[in-house]
Amino acid sequence: MNKKVLYWPGLGKDMKVLNSFRRELAAEGYQIDVVDFEYDKGSLNPNKWKQIQKNQYDWWIGISLGASLLYYSYNFVENSLRPKRLTLINPFCSRKILSEEKLFDMSKQWDFSPIDNLCIVDKIDVVISIYDWKIPIYHGIKLLTLTSSLNKYIIFLNSDHIVDNEIIQKELVKALITCEEGKKNQNEEKFNNCYIYKQQ
Repeated sequence: MNKKVLYWPGLGKDMKVLNSFRRELAAEGYQIDVVDFEYDKGSLNPNKWKQIQKNQYDWWIGISLGASLLYYSYNFVENSLRPKRLTLINPFCSRKILSEEKLFDMSKQWDFSPIDNLCIVDKIDVVISIYDWKIPIYHGIKLLTLTSSLNKYIIFLNSDHIVDNEIIQKELVKALITCEEGKKNQNEEKFNNCYIYKQQ
């Protein structure tokens, strides 16, 4: 398989978050790189991020701030280098709106709204944790609904914002592979904590 994945961690870039998820992906044959630029440093300019401007990846996967940045950055990359698939785990559609909802200071953070930079992509999955107290679930659903794609999946998880449970992380990998194969998860594979819906 040897598909190349670029993983975008969340704020703080804690690599313990989704560690079991990434190990499971690697065990399935995916090669995983991690974004090598700092968030919220200097001006927001994806045109200067060499990792996405010079490298070809099949699949971008991000969580939280990383998910929102990967979506926002997609249109800054030339067509030949854009991944065929995006997976957003608990993204926000606007950081300013989120700051107003959750009452946090954005004075030292990039002010950007992925919803203003909508993508046309072959395949997109939005993963929503139903016990996410950090980002309201409508943010991700709104992004998915407005994205132009023939293959749009939403996956609801019995989980928290960072998907802390290792069993659920591993199950999420299997669910995403199910989506990769174009299945609708009807009588093909049963999951205990992941609920897949293909948006028509």
